[in-house]
Amino acid sequence: MIIQSLQPFSVKQPGDGRTYTLLKVTARDGLTGWGECGSVSARDLALATTVCQGQEASRFEVLRTKLDGVGGGLRSAIMMALVDILGQAAKAPAYQVMGGPTRNKVRALTEWSDAAAKAGHRAFVVDAKYQPQAGFDYVVNGGASMTPVAASLLAVQLEKHRPLWLDEPCRSTNVGALRKISEESVTPIGWGVNASSTAAIQDMLREQVIDVVRLGLRNFDLWTIRKTAALAETYYTAVAPGAGHGPVATAAALHLAASMPNFFIQEVPWASGDDAKMRAEIVGADIEKVKDGYFALPTGAGLGIKVNEAALRRYAA
Repeated sequence: MIIQSLQPFSVKQPGDGRTYTLLKVTARDGLTGWGECGSVSARDLALATTVCQGQEASRFEVLRTKLDGVGGGLRSAIMMALVDILGQAAKAPAYQVMGGPTRNKVRALTEWSDAAAKAGHRAFVVDAKYQPQAGFDYVVNGGASMTPVAASLLAVQLEKHRPLWLDEPCRSTNVGALRKISEESVTPIGWGVNASSTAAIQDMLREQVIDVVRLGLRNFDLWTIRKTAALAETYYTAVAPGAGHGPVATAAALHLAASMPNFFIQEVPWASGDDAKMRAEIVGADIEKVKDGYFALPTGAGLGIKVNEAALRRYAA
């Protein structure tokens, strides 16, 4: 399983205009793995190709370290693709390669819409002004926009509504301020969606001011999230990864969820109409299908997807 090439495909969703890159990693024995990230610069692609070519695809930790100079998104895509390749070589789902499964289905979280509710979603991200409806669970998005004092007041006000958690209520620059929010309310607090490193999360765990770790595959690779989840487990803290960009990241997230004992819920982007059609054309309709608030685990080898390269060319950005 020697890595031979890295090939990016930039695509654009026809409805909301969201763009992302699907990365094809090919090994000399003919196996191909797929990953996903945001935009990829020529510099990062050249550096990643130099690092990866000729290397054994199973050397995750070595390659992850050598890719430190590469943008976090591209490194994440490469790690997804390598897990995909290793799972195919082992003829097993990627979550078995990563030590799972710890569950047989994955709870789903997405942006609120009537269409998403009708499609089977039962947990939603909403803003603080949204009036909760019976029968659903909610995460209140703070958008890192409030002062610690305002965030603390909001957390207290939300107690009666029992949200799953209050997400990123303010900037996480002062652990002392975060402690005030945590201690003055029983509303759980989530952090990490906008994090650029794991250092702040480690500080929050140590000070016990975080209830839900929110690192996602847009900024972090599979192994970094799993390592942080293992640390969070020692503090009895749940992990609810942030959303990826497209359907390949969704597939990788489901395998990641199945490998983590302290996983709670997986955020995914909501897509409808032409955007949903595009995503289904790329990887198949089953990956992002939700029933009663849950995704089924993929059953095929690797990530359990077959990427349609003709569709990638059709939707090229």
